[in-house]
Amino acid sequence: MSELEVPLVGGRITAGVMRVRDTVRRPMTAVRSDVHDLLKHLEAVGFEGTPRLLGIDEHNREILSYLPGNVPLDLDHFSDIQLLSAAALLRRFHDATAYSPLAQKQNAEVLCHNDWGPPNAVFHEGLPYGIIDFDTIAPGLRLWDLGYSAFAWLDLGNPDYTGEEQIRRLSVFAEGYDLPVCSPAQIAAYAVARQTALASLGRVKGKTEMADWAASAAYWTIVNVTEKLLPTGYSIGTQV
Repeated sequence: MSELEVPLVGGRITAGVMRVRDTVRRPMTAVRSDVHDLLKHLEAVGFEGTPRLLGIDEHNREILSYLPGNVPLDLDHFSDIQLLSAAALLRRFHDATAYSPLAQKQNAEVLCHNDWGPPNAVFHEGLPYGIIDFDTIAPGLRLWDLGYSAFAWLDLGNPDYTGEEQIRRLSVFAEGYDLPVCSPAQIAAYAVARQTALASLGRVKGKTEMADWAASAAYWTIVNVTEKLLPTGYSIGTQV
């Protein structure tokens, strides 16, 4: 390792990610053409919340522009203004990806980040302004991404919060996203869908602890949030 290379910390860092002056060097462990196309598209449309792709170095690592700030290690409590900022940033990301080649090729609403939570956010002066780590991008629905994001940013399922407080915070998150068709009730329904999907994935991969945590979070969210927000017989895709 060169003395100019500094390991990056914070978030759930991919092994071997280094900072070199004002760039980040990130090992490529899989085909990254979709990610590279996305980053080029975001630069072309002037979206400023993501790193710029600057090339590939001699060690077959991506060269990305460095976003100054700090990245939380994991879930935490976030204030209303932080929730507003996180949701607004996701809205801008979705709007910027809606007409990207990958989304249009799949006839998708947007490109989903699929892991937009605090460990993939860069903060400056206490507010999230940057999105990183695009390993899980895929064409999809705004609400699919919003459901996971609300789960992560609000820590839905954490019994330290009351259901009433999480419903209030969910309304703040929906306000930050500012799209009428993405109501708190709909976001809550998709949060449960994402929690349930994560639990199922954990079972398949033998990650029992993760699966139990996600399943418990889903149950808590259903009992304390969705059953209070959604009409009887509601299913994902139904307009509230």
